[in-house]
Order: sequence, then C-alpha cells, then structure tokens
Amino acid sequence: MKTLLLTNKTSDLQTAADLIRSGQTVVFPTETVYGIGADAKDPEAVKKIFEAKGRPSDNPLIVHVSDRSQITDVAAEVTDDAQKLIDAFMPGPITVILKKRPDIPSEVTAGLDTVGIRMPSNKTASEFLRLCGRPVAAPSANLSGKPSPTRFEHCVEDMDGRAAAIIDGGPCDVGIESTVIDMSGEPIIYRPGRVSRGQIEQVLGKKVSLAASLKDGEKPKSPGLKYKHYSPKAKVVIIKGTLDEAANCVNSQTRPTGVILFDEILKEIKPKLKDGVICLSLGGINKPDEAAAALFAALRKTDELGAEIVFAPEIPDTDKWAGVRNRLYRAAGNEVREASEFAESERSDVETPIKNILFVCSGNTCRSPMAEGLFNYYAKERGMSVSAESAGLFVFPGSKVSENSVKALAELDIDISGHEPTQLDLELIGGADLILAMSGSHKSAICAAAPEADGKTFTLKEYAGAVGEISDPFGGGIEIYKSCMLDIKNCVKKIIARLDDHEN
Repeated sequence: MKTLLLTNKTSDLQTAADLIRSGQTVVFPTETVYGIGADAKDPEAVKKIFEAKGRPSDNPLIVHVSDRSQITDVAAEVTDDAQKLIDAFMPGPITVILKKRPDIPSEVTAGLDTVGIRMPSNKTASEFLRLCGRPVAAPSANLSGKPSPTRFEHCVEDMDGRAAAIIDGGPCDVGIESTVIDMSGEPIIYRPGRVSRGQIEQVLGKKVSLAASLKDGEKPKSPGLKYKHYSPKAKVVIIKGTLDEAANCVNSQTRPTGVILFDEILKEIKPKLKDGVICLSLGGINKPDEAAAALFAALRKTDELGAEIVFAPEIPDTDKWAGVRNRLYRAAGNEVREASEFAESERSDVETPIKNILFVCSGNTCRSPMAEGLFNYYAKERGMSVSAESAGLFVFPGSKVSENSVKALAELDIDISGHEPTQLDLELIGGADLILAMSGSHKSAICAAAPEADGKTFTLKEYAGAVGEISDPFGGGIEIYKSCMLDIKNCVKKIIARLDDHEN
C-alpha cells in the first residue's frame, strides 16, 4: 500500500477525510497520541485497523467525534452523570463509555453493547473529524503492543505502507492516551489519564471506582486494559533501591542497557554509570505532565538506540501520577525488582525440546496455513516427533483458507484445502513450545497478549536465521502466493534441519 504523507493544511485534511469516507484508514494526531482511524459505521473499513496494527479483535476501539451533537449518533443514551462529564471535559483527553446504538458494528466494540466516545481538543483532529462528517473509530496508531506514537515520525515508522495516509500534526501535547471511564452503569475508570479520578469525582459529586484486573476469558471494555501494552523491544524493569544500588545494577548488565529516569536522578547517577549506557529523561521529578509527554518517545528511543534492557524508576501511586504509572508499569509487565538483587539470567545455548509449533499470521487464511502444511510435510518426511498448527490474530466469521494458498501448496502435493481458520487464544499460546510469527507486528501482538510467551516467540525469518519478514500475499495473484510459499518453504527447511539436529 502506498501511504500518503500529509500536512495539517485544510486541503490535505480534506484529502484525508475523503479517504475515510471511501473506506480507507488514516493516521491523525490528537492531543494525547496519534490514532489510526476508519469510518466507525463501516465494518469492512474497521477491519483494516486491526490488520494494520496486528491488533487482537477482542480489544474494543474508541469512537471519535468532532462535536457534542455527534455523540447521539454513536450512543443509545446519555445519562445525566455522563452529560456532566461531557460538559466538563469535552473536548479533551477523556473517553466516556455508554450504551451503543444498534448501527455501531460489533467490529468496533468487540461484541460489547457499549462504546467508548471521545472528542479530541487538538485543532487538527477536530478539523479532520469535522470534514469526515461521521464518527471515526480509532485506536493508537502503533503496531500492537509497541509504545503509542506521539510524533509524526513514530507513525511513519509503524504505519507507512499499512494506512492510506498519515497526517503530520506535530508532537502530541499530553503524550498518554485518554482517561477512559465507563458511564453505562456505576462509574468505573478503566484507564487513567490526564483527567484524574479526583477531577471526575469533583464533577460527579461522588466516589468513582477503579477497574480491577480482568479474569480469564473476560472481555475488556476499554483499550489498554487486557493486554501488556506500550512495550519497546527491550525488556523494561522497574527498579527500587538506593542510587548506588541502581548504578551497580545497571553497570552489571552485559547486554546494551538503557535507563529512563527523572532529571534530578539522572544528574546524580550519570557519573556513576559505565560508558555506553543509554540515558533518557522523564522530565522533572515533581512534574507528571512532563513525564507523560516524554514517556512513549523515550521508550521508542531505546529501540532506536539498540537497548536490550531498560531500567526505570518507581512512580508515585497517587492520583496525579496514575496515568504515567499505568503506562510505564504495563510496559514492564508490572515487574518491579530490588536493584540490589536484580541480575539478568544469562541466555542459555541449550534449547528446550520442542514438540509443538504454532505459526501465526493475521487471519490464518494465507501465510500461517502454508507454513503449517509445509512444516508438517517435511517433519513427517524426516520422521520427526514435532508437529505444527496455525492460528490468526483476528479470524473473522466465515473466513476460509485462500484458494491461492491451496493451489501454491498443491504444486508440492501438499493438501491444505481442509484447513479452517482458527482464532489465536491463550490456550493455543500456552500449549506451544515455539511460536513463529510471519511479521514483527504479529510477534509484538502475541507477546502483548501473553507476556509469558516472550521467550518462545520469534518471527519465522528470525528463527530461521534470515533477515526480514514474510510478506502478506493477500489480494495478489497466484504468482505472488507461489513466491510467498517459496519464501516460507526456505525458512521452514532451515528450521526443520535445526530441530532435527537437536532431536538427534
């Protein structure tokens, strides 16, 4: 896909709005983070958001409107308390969950009867949404699991070739996603943000609950609630202890290391750190708004500079710091360690025996079924005891294995015509000894959904010792599928040889 890189001039915003109305996706700035949007009432357009992000389809989206009159185009009812919050904080960095209208498709709400509604205060977003003339569903414009984008260049890095257009609106002012509060029943804050719990309670005149962790199988009512989020490629660890203990912890690492700290702490610890440690700022120690604006850019910078492990400080457990604490701790998988005791285990060269492999792609109709068929064919040919299956991040009802995938493998006398697309879930992830994804975005999404899978999840080419990703042949002719099949076959043969050597 050719992605248009647009300015925030009116003519470019009109171009972007025309794309939305034609069923395409557009990345646009808001005051919180950049979002990737599609027409909220067009199910096929909304599916393109999930495809672009590599996002699990059970994660609901937020619907953006340009003015308050559009809210009733999305919500079936607006309660008195919800109206109080709308009057007090919209436009602004807050999302209010309400009962949805019947014409809001389930693709937006992940099958729930509620929908999150937001009205950005960012001028570019407001004008873009006004020109669209319809509600726009939009999550953050990052590959699933990665830190949210707060700058135009972040969006280009993640979404060039995945969205129809990207609008350059400059850096985002707030820097973390909106506060999400459910007003479809008793008020519950699902995601903290710039609008604090205290501010909400003052407007409503009553106490407001904070959401507890989800139980197994429970659907999230808000983005950012169910999955590990906001993570760079590097392992993020929250450490506590004295300055000397923190410095010793950082200096003991053998892999490329970074720290993200408050300015006052950086000033004191820098002279104690060995050469080569990547040092990034969270702003002033008493300035949560600075930390919010700096956090995601800093997490992305650690990837750019090649860090493999990143240490960050504890964040105060207070109302004003709730948004920053939520994002940073989720990036770390809530791992908080004593600096004096933390020692990263050395990587072992001895591989765990692998018996079950899971191949993963977007919809489980093209690449991963071909990989499954190829692997099982060659493993059986060698008499190996390892077997493979496959799944997709978002399998839509009624989908079938692609005819061109079947034809491509038929030339090798491999029959996958009976394959039925399977939705990836935690049971499949847990049952696999090795998970091989077709792209980096798939890998990120898997590790975001199940942090415990991090050590056993790789891209197919990465595990085969090759460079790049397996290109998606979807929409192409038979020759494109044959080329994709050969690319997968080369990787699978290398992996088969590697596993067979280990098995013997």
